[in-house]
Amino acid sequence: MEKLRYFLGHNRGLEVLEANGASPRPVGTFFESGTLEDLTGSRTKPEIVFAAVMHDGGYRSRDAGKTWAKVLDGDVRCFTIDPHDERVVYAGSGPVRLFRSEDGGTSWEPLDGMLDFSPEVKKKWAVPPPYRGREEAHVRQVFVHPDDSQLLFVLLEHGGVLLSSDGGKTWDDRSTGIDYVDMHKLENYPGSKERFYVSSAQGFYRTDDRGAHWYRTEKGMPYADKPVWCYSHEWKFVNAGHPRMVVCGSRGSPGVWGFDHGDPDGHILVSDDGGANWRVVTHGLEKWVPWVLTSHPSDPKTLFCGMGNGERGYFIDTSVRGDGALYVSHDAGESWNPLLPNMPAVQTAWIAIA
Repeated sequence: MEKLRYFLGHNRGLEVLEANGASPRPVGTFFESGTLEDLTGSRTKPEIVFAAVMHDGGYRSRDAGKTWAKVLDGDVRCFTIDPHDERVVYAGSGPVRLFRSEDGGTSWEPLDGMLDFSPEVKKKWAVPPPYRGREEAHVRQVFVHPDDSQLLFVLLEHGGVLLSSDGGKTWDDRSTGIDYVDMHKLENYPGSKERFYVSSAQGFYRTDDRGAHWYRTEKGMPYADKPVWCYSHEWKFVNAGHPRMVVCGSRGSPGVWGFDHGDPDGHILVSDDGGANWRVVTHGLEKWVPWVLTSHPSDPKTLFCGMGNGERGYFIDTSVRGDGALYVSHDAGESWNPLLPNMPAVQTAWIAIA
């Protein structure tokens, strides 16, 4: 049995554990005064991991999480390692800005061509009025197409979808059809350079023309008839003998729960027909929200899901760890069981070979 290393992030830092089927052994706790926004690492060199810490900076570990060094200042929100060349790393921050490293994250250059948009486009790069001054629009994801290193998408958490077809030199806004541009996660249909899907705070969308036009694909989602409640966060394509889509959802965003004091009604959704139809495979797991999906490093049918009652976004209280767990599915998302219970609310995660 492979020994795995678990990187689990929440509102009060990062916990690193190791396990090989037995009880996990703690490796260390880091960034205890910070909120972890994103974790990702190298599949070929599992000792290399990146962590984005809200309002603090971007960090890299070269020794499998035992020690961390800051490699990028600012409000870093995400990292992406280029699947074509792991020396190339992208980082996104707030206010909206994109950076690229060609030496594995040691030095960085801004790709400020991404800022060259008209005022009409950039006026969308703003958080809702009640939160201005507390938060800024930021890069949520950098997507590098697995078949074309020049094809990049950038998602803005409040701002929309941006596309570059030349490796980040020039950019287009590709948000037409998306009603509320609070974006979360984008992937392509396997093998396609035209068909993509994207999750948002108010809907789940598909495009068949590389983002020129988006349309909703939500049949069977619990709140498809109420867009303000049709919240989808992270999601993935997994191999179930066919391309299966697995989506983390809830009844509205943290802002909705905060205003109406309702139950977030967390759920995991599956589609086996490219998003045409959806079904709930788990509903209200401990009344937690499924925040993050990450793949097993060697078993394509095994998925991990970080869950919890801790909120992300504008209502974050970094003094509250929340309650949560890391769940696992061994059947491409069809069924789930707790793997690491009694955790803080797990809001971002990365799993590597130890």
